[in-house]
This record gives sequence, structure tokens and C-alpha cells, in this order.
Amino acid sequence: MIIRHKSDAEKTAVDEDKFISKRYTLRKDGMGHSVHETYIKPGQQLHMWYKNHKETVICTEGRGQIQDLTEGGTWDLEPGVLYALDKHQKHILSSEEGMTVLCVFSPSLVGPEDHDEEGSYPLYEDDGTIVKH
Repeated sequence: MIIRHKSDAEKTAVDEDKFISKRYTLRKDGMGHSVHETYIKPGQQLHMWYKNHKETVICTEGRGQIQDLTEGGTWDLEPGVLYALDKHQKHILSSEEGMTVLCVFSPSLVGPEDHDEEGSYPLYEDDGTIVKH
């Protein structure tokens, strides 16, 4: 059994200008997915495209929007609303006031992932070498 506390996840956090991602589980945990708590900082718009991963997200605090740039549509996010990027959709995630979301990535993230110029995470080997951008 794996037990993690917020303080454990804070040790592996990625803090960018637009968000903070606390990583609770990673590939080394052997779960087949990774779980992250991400805080979108107020007034931010994140242009993303997870071309190497699928992601499921549920809003737990605050409010924001998700805009699907691939298939079209914009949806309001508030606590209890979930979206899933099942077809690697390009999207914009935004929040005027700040928003906390729980994210599940498949395949699992290794840990050092950071968004590239396309808003994507590279695909890593277990040893940290990049397989695919």
C-alpha cells in the first residue's frame, strides 16, 4: 500500500509561473498512472497538448474554463466537474481567480516533466532519458 501526504507531494512539486503541480504518485510507484494536484495561479491561461499522454482532471476548488482547440467547445469548471482528454486534444485551461484540480496521467509521469513549447510533456524512460518529444 502506498500512503502519501501533501508534504510528500510538495517535495516533488513543479512550480512554474502559471501553475504548481504536486505529484503524489509517479511511474516508479507501478500504478500505471500518476496522480497530481495542480494549482492554476490566478489570471493564467495554459495552452497545452498532451500528445504523449491521456489526462483526466477533476476540479476540486475554485473556478475556471477548459477550451478544446481540437474538437471545439468551451466548458466552465467548478468543484465536481471532470474533463478527460481522451484524444490528446489541444486545449487552453484558464482561471481568473485560481483553481485546484486533481489530474491523472496515463502513461505515468516519471517526475521531472515540464511543458515544452507545444504545451506537452515529453515521454520519458524510467531512467529519465527522453523517448519522444
